[in-house]
Amino acid sequence: MTRGGHCHCGSVRYELNCGLPATVNCHCRDCRRIHGAAFVTTAPISTEDLRILTGEDTIQKHGQRYFCAECGTRLWNRLDDRPGATLLMVATLDQEPSAAPAVHVNIESKAPWYSISDDRPVFKQLPPGSGNFLESLDGKD
Repeated sequence: MTRGGHCHCGSVRYELNCGLPATVNCHCRDCRRIHGAAFVTTAPISTEDLRILTGEDTIQKHGQRYFCAECGTRLWNRLDDRPGATLLMVATLDQEPSAAPAVHVNIESKAPWYSISDDRPVFKQLPPGSGNFLESLDGKD
């Protein structure tokens, strides 16, 4: 099943050639500041499963973050040392995921005014084994 997504202005359009994996709510200060929100929801995917349909020349990279240069939408993150693994910004999907996020991470810097009210697991930082998971997406051992 393919899923599509796009930036706010529609200049960048993409599709995923994979199912949507479990999503993650990140509460770190960087994500909160960049998005102007209490947290950001991401989906870890293999970079090879992401196909840019339009606007590839419009995508700008700043650090590990990829944006639409026209409207500023943050599309995904990709670490330089793990180019085969991508953290997709779930809000850019055309269709909302059917399942709630699986975990909350980086709650050591969670907004003090925000209360996590679900029963999903919480981690002060990234959960143990997260690096192994990214390695498996990236194909690096």
